[in-house]
Amino acid sequence: MMNKNSFYAFMAAALVTASCTTNEVPNDAISQSVTIVADVSSQSRAPELGEDGSGTFTKGDVMTLCVENTPSLDYAYQEDGLTWGMLNPAGITGQIKLSACYPKQTVSQEGTFDFNTLTAVNGDLLLSAAQTVTVGTAEAIRLTFNHALHCLDLSFTAGDGYSADDLKSLTLSLNAKTTCVVDASQGAIKEVKSVKGDYNVTGTKASFCLVPQPTADVTLKITVGGEVKTMLLSDLLQQLGTSQLNLKGGAKSTITLKVGRDSIVVESGSIGAWEDQVTVDGELTIG
Repeated sequence: MMNKNSFYAFMAAALVTASCTTNEVPNDAISQSVTIVADVSSQSRAPELGEDGSGTFTKGDVMTLCVENTPSLDYAYQEDGLTWGMLNPAGITGQIKLSACYPKQTVSQEGTFDFNTLTAVNGDLLLSAAQTVTVGTAEAIRLTFNHALHCLDLSFTAGDGYSADDLKSLTLSLNAKTTCVVDASQGAIKEVKSVKGDYNVTGTKASFCLVPQPTADVTLKITVGGEVKTMLLSDLLQQLGTSQLNLKGGAKSTITLKVGRDSIVVESGSIGAWEDQVTVDGELTIG
């Protein structure tokens, strides 16, 4: 006959066994492959972006997938095999939070990474905000990547005292904050660092991807024909009639400046959304 102590020990073991059985992801789900299907055309750069900022990913583009409280995973689009065991190594049941970023990043143990637009090979940063995914679902999942930064496009035309040929040697030094800290598990910028740097270009056109920051913190120094002129971006936007205190992520500013010997004036411009975001229509077959 089982004594009272043996009975309690037996029941405890039974409860532990039942708990493990109900909380673990089934083996067939762990090994089930994840298939991502998207409408992708052959492009020369990755991802291929149109003038409005919309576009698609191409085969082999490497993005970083992030599940909260789980090591991040680099995934080559349409090339790498992917299983639930790889995406969810902790074996979390129920639901998980899935986010992504492009280009791929090295995510710290704290779940963040720094992105420096001045030193990054690809200055554009695309983030897919965290979304809830049911573990084991076979439903299609749509990853929508948004531009996390602000796009500033500048062009220069010749004013009094300068010719079009003179402007070919025009140099622009744009001083601005360079680095943001991204919460990879949320797919969002956490903070912007105070460190600043100079973006230098030559010619009549310039395009920058800038971290969100006050427009009064962005300085332009234009040199042409031995003359140097310095101005704040906030003043230029005010001339444009679209005064703006901060550069917002996902937005785009386009400004054309007429450069003369005596002055530089805003000829035209616009501020708006970076249009359609880069999208990946993905169908994840997870069992």
